[in-house]
Amino acid sequence: MIKSKFSPRILSFGLAAAVAAAMLAGCGGSQALGPAPAQGISSQISHSPVLTPDVKGHCPAHGGVRVTPCSVDFTASSTGPDTVTVRTPKDKKGTLSEYDNCGGASGIATVTQGSGDDWTVTAGTTTGSCTAVFDYTNKHGKVIGHADLSITNSI
Repeated sequence: MIKSKFSPRILSFGLAAAVAAAMLAGCGGSQALGPAPAQGISSQISHSPVLTPDVKGHCPAHGGVRVTPCSVDFTASSTGPDTVTVRTPKDKKGTLSEYDNCGGASGIATVTQGSGDDWTVTAGTTTGSCTAVFDYTNKHGKVIGHADLSITNSI
């Protein structure tokens, strides 16, 4: 009978270490063998839930605040006004406020609160783009959620 210094336990640990090393070596190899992916790394990062959580319609959501749709485009064939819906966290213990750089009635657009969760966006007399920001603050005034509405007026 042949006696070995190696027990089955030591052999199984060695085999497991060799398999793990082979797997890691396969992951660390060069990626230059095939064509580059069609989407690229930047599009994968921009849609990462850790960086920018997207909800239905590819609209970013922060802290439970959502605006749907998240962009409004006024054109000669679509003069508006348009209605957007702003959702807030379910706790309803905060305050929603809106501010924008749209310039009011003589500017690019006007954003006014309608009934319930609905807001009305009306085209102004100036062409251009602007953003309306909906902030949700807690009882201490700290912003805990927000959503952006992109507005383009090309009328």
